[in-house]
Amino acid sequence: MGEVLLVYEQDEVYTIPTSPDELKVGGRLRIIEKPHGVVVEWRCADDEASTDSDWAVINSAAVTFTHHNISDSVEISTPRRNVRPISIELIDLRSYRLGQDGSLVLIQRDGTTHPALAFHSGSVLCFVEVLLRYVAVKKSEKDSNLFLVSDKKQAAQDEELLAMNLVPSRQGPGAAGGAHSLPTTHQRVWGFFNNFKRDPYTATAGALSKFYDAVLYTGVEDYVRDSESREDDVAEIFHSLNGFEDLEPGFELLTKKRFLNERPQVERLSPMTHSEFQEYVDDDGRVLEVDQLKQRIFRGGIHPNLRRELWCYLLGHYVWNQTYIQREDRKRERENLYYIMKQQWKTVTEDQESRFGGFRDRRSLIEKDVNRTDRNHPFFEGEHNPNVTLLHDILMTFVMYNFDLGYVQGMSDLLAPILYVTQDEATAFWCFVGYMDMVYRNFDMDQSGMKQQLKDMHQIVRLVDPELMSYLEVRDSANFYFCFRWLLVRFKRELSYANTLRLWEVLWTGHPCPNFHLLVAVALLDTEKDTIMENKFGFTEILKHINDISLRIDIDGTLKKAEAIYLQVRSSPCVPDSVRTVLNLPVQEPRPSPPWPPQKVK
Repeated sequence: MGEVLLVYEQDEVYTIPTSPDELKVGGRLRIIEKPHGVVVEWRCADDEASTDSDWAVINSAAVTFTHHNISDSVEISTPRRNVRPISIELIDLRSYRLGQDGSLVLIQRDGTTHPALAFHSGSVLCFVEVLLRYVAVKKSEKDSNLFLVSDKKQAAQDEELLAMNLVPSRQGPGAAGGAHSLPTTHQRVWGFFNNFKRDPYTATAGALSKFYDAVLYTGVEDYVRDSESREDDVAEIFHSLNGFEDLEPGFELLTKKRFLNERPQVERLSPMTHSEFQEYVDDDGRVLEVDQLKQRIFRGGIHPNLRRELWCYLLGHYVWNQTYIQREDRKRERENLYYIMKQQWKTVTEDQESRFGGFRDRRSLIEKDVNRTDRNHPFFEGEHNPNVTLLHDILMTFVMYNFDLGYVQGMSDLLAPILYVTQDEATAFWCFVGYMDMVYRNFDMDQSGMKQQLKDMHQIVRLVDPELMSYLEVRDSANFYFCFRWLLVRFKRELSYANTLRLWEVLWTGHPCPNFHLLVAVALLDTEKDTIMENKFGFTEILKHINDISLRIDIDGTLKKAEAIYLQVRSSPCVPDSVRTVLNLPVQEPRPSPPWPPQKVK
């Protein structure tokens, strides 16, 4: 065995909690030279006793940053299952992200995205300084916080090509306008071939995206018949390509205007409180101005103390315009009906069940699923937990309520937070019924409902971000299967419990459109776009990356971005009817078809 050399070590490097109910976990970050290559490792401090004996440390070679202030230590009580060590060979490190707070996120070539690390002593820049001994690092042109890692030899070869002027700079001969001049057509062509050499898929996708964004048109009003109003980029591209110089004189290129207006800035409000809700309730208990109330919930969510009551309204268990007395009568009637249905399945004998295959199979599946649903959450953890029994009983009763739909894997994920909030068996059942009325198409046996949602996402992304759409298409990822889990259980496995509750109540308002959850998914992709494209992730890497960002999503930022995308699309004139239908926007009046073949300009 060869020698192991420790070249960097920093203690008190903590994982950043992804939700309020998590604790930060302290550990030690190292860079180690091993016989097979250089490795970056982070280990929980509690694990160090079992690993230190494995190091053969040469102190003179190590850059060590330690901190001995015992008063600053943090007692870690997070369950060990939530803490995973990090070990990355440098050849597998694709990039890293530096947060504004000095945090560090390591991203591997296979799409693995590790938890953010915070340096409570020392600086992340010391880590980067040592890292630069072994790899070349380049800041992303699109994301100032993302840094791309590459082999030093390859980076040096690229610099030599640039030094030989084989790839012109942005300011070429004959360019006018000083240092900020646009590249000429020939410079664009050279730039394209240089990018094609490095990554043919991404280069082609980018070029096709620009072509799509510049040439396609959506109606007569999108023609640009005056040569002075033509987009310069389109003219340069076509006049520099073989074959277009022979077009008959008098024809001109037909271009389209930009599809979308600028994306607006959006702010969110604080959660609705009980006192604020009372302003919408009359003396008899009727809820007034329901649409305005829903808009308020959409803008800020609901305070936890009010959540149980308002969820019953949003999910149809309570009726908005009923009085207090009518509401109690309805609640009592529905509670009795629930227990009648519950008795139906509880009184099925073993002999009956032996000839009732559909019932038997659904019971078996429910028993398996409830025993692995949210068992790490305090409300469901532990052996013989009565709340797990309630979860089972509600799902079995739903089978009797809707035997055509029955039970499909994933339904327990949708019920668990409802039971946690309502903490009442019959109330949770009827709220779950209301939720299933919204999302039952997610559980079609032929998955037609899910496939349609993925197609709808495809339409939206093609409109709002054709560059990303082109990238996904050439990477065989335009089916959006990596978003399947997001849509199936409405992001429940991607968010902490607290954030799941906040997102769901926003979605249940139906504002600003019934398919707002698709815009939430598009907003998440927009946030991860630069990481995906700059790291050149394919489908497998994208799927791995998407799974790894779970529990690290900024829900407020995502909701802002999703609403901003909606407002952007709604305000734009040239939006395909397919997208308008998905977002419940008015469909445009039919317009006369453009003439074909193209007419000469007189």
